[in-house]
Amino acid sequence: MFSGDLGSDDNEIYNDVFTHNSLLGYEGTVNASDITYPTYGSIYGEIEIYTNNTVYKVPLVFGDNNAMLRRGGGQYIGSHFPGEGSTILVSGHNTNYFNCLKHTKVGEFIEIKTNYGKYKYEIIDVSAKHKTDKTAYDLNAEKETLVLYTCYPFDVVGYKVNRYFVTAILVSGPQIDPYH
Repeated sequence: MFSGDLGSDDNEIYNDVFTHNSLLGYEGTVNASDITYPTYGSIYGEIEIYTNNTVYKVPLVFGDNNAMLRRGGGQYIGSHFPGEGSTILVSGHNTNYFNCLKHTKVGEFIEIKTNYGKYKYEIIDVSAKHKTDKTAYDLNAEKETLVLYTCYPFDVVGYKVNRYFVTAILVSGPQIDPYH
């Protein structure tokens, strides 16, 4: 965590980053020091998937082992939190919480509600890929992207080698300010 005063050059860079990010869909900021980050296995938010004239509500769990996926969508702990400006990677079983992904279409919306803000994302891509295909997401992306995925095909019982990915970009929500 950053401590101390920003120098004038640092202030300029800091302000440029926040100006640039406000153009990417951020509305306001929330101080990182005001956020209680979740512990492994805890539910820290809710995903609302708007598709097919229906809203599907899914608990958002920090962690993605089988026990957690029975409780909701599991966020990969190597991904970022909403508001941090990079990729949020969330998996779920297609037999319960993420079965609704088969109905999603480009242009529809997904929201994530946390105790520090509400984030809205627009779906820009839906695709099936092999489970080892890493082109479906970039954990080092420089813009906030939400990626939800589940096993594919949906209606086949048993082991599946493909995954169905729903990719969405940030439309609105507060940016986390790591310096405060």
